[in-house]
Amino acid sequence: MKNIKICLLIGALLCGCAAPTPEKPEKSEDKTTQKQEINLEKNVKGLELDKLYMEVKTKGNDFLKGITYDKKVVKEVLVDTSNVNYEKEGTYEIVYTIVPVDSKMDSVEKKVQIEVVSPEKAEELKKEGHDVITNETVNEDKKQEESVKKEEESKGEEQKPSTGNSNSETTGSVSSGNNSTGSGNNAGNNGSSTNTGSNTSKPSTGGNSNQGSQKPNTPSHTHNWVQQYTTVHHPEKGHNEQYVIKEAWTESVPIYETVMKTFCGTCGAELTLETAGSHEEKHMLNGENASRYEKPVQVIKGYETINHQAEYGTRYVVDQAAYDEQVPAGFKCSCGATK
Repeated sequence: MKNIKICLLIGALLCGCAAPTPEKPEKSEDKTTQKQEINLEKNVKGLELDKLYMEVKTKGNDFLKGITYDKKVVKEVLVDTSNVNYEKEGTYEIVYTIVPVDSKMDSVEKKVQIEVVSPEKAEELKKEGHDVITNETVNEDKKQEESVKKEEESKGEEQKPSTGNSNSETTGSVSSGNNSTGSGNNAGNNGSSTNTGSNTSKPSTGGNSNQGSQKPNTPSHTHNWVQQYTTVHHPEKGHNEQYVIKEAWTESVPIYETVMKTFCGTCGAELTLETAGSHEEKHMLNGENASRYEKPVQVIKGYETINHQAEYGTRYVVDQAAYDEQVPAGFKCSCGATK
């Protein structure tokens, strides 16, 4: 009986002191959620400005120039300039898209205003200390890019292995299988081995045998999509219209008739029945001859009214002068890709 009580006591103690069941560890946060908390924009440098200035009719600018990013977090940075009209002054918006390495994360957009200004305004902004994108700055950037590219190409050429025959001074050769073609000590060997003759084609043990065979590391290419344009010619538009050369007018034309009239033979004055006697008497008192004669004379008996119509001519009037228009024609990258 005593033994039973001891056993029961031991059992109770064991039950009461049993180690507590370990709590299940809380589930770790979803890695996707943690990655979503990564601020992609902070991993990109060169996108600090919220506004850019560009002189009107400037083309070919690389809007990705100077932008760098952490390739462990950011896969690439894209830029969309399709809303920009380089031919017209105004404020537009370009959109940078930061694409993450993790496909489960969402891309982030950074919108930047760009103001296209006149050459005069561009000069004022420069005097105020602002950076203005112009054709001159674009050409300078291209020259610098070409210079860097040439330097990289020249470095790559220097690292390439010599294509000359380095075996010209070889005094031994490699034997393979049962044939021994060398003049060294490997004659008769059944295995594939290198003879003990001095072969200058062997790489130096003090240098890297792969030197020059590796291509220089180049950064992955990011497309810089630049809006392309094509010129569309619009011909002149106009119409023909009449114009007045001379207004309508009315003309009065006299109507003549021939009548016989009497004239003084001494002085030639026209005489009538009433004045003929007194006129001749005056000549006689003056000791002059008094005579008369008749002759036919045209006199106006009335007027004819003639209405003349207006005179018109035809001329060409220009409604819209001919002009050339720059029409968007897709996008092109400096690498030659288009979209």
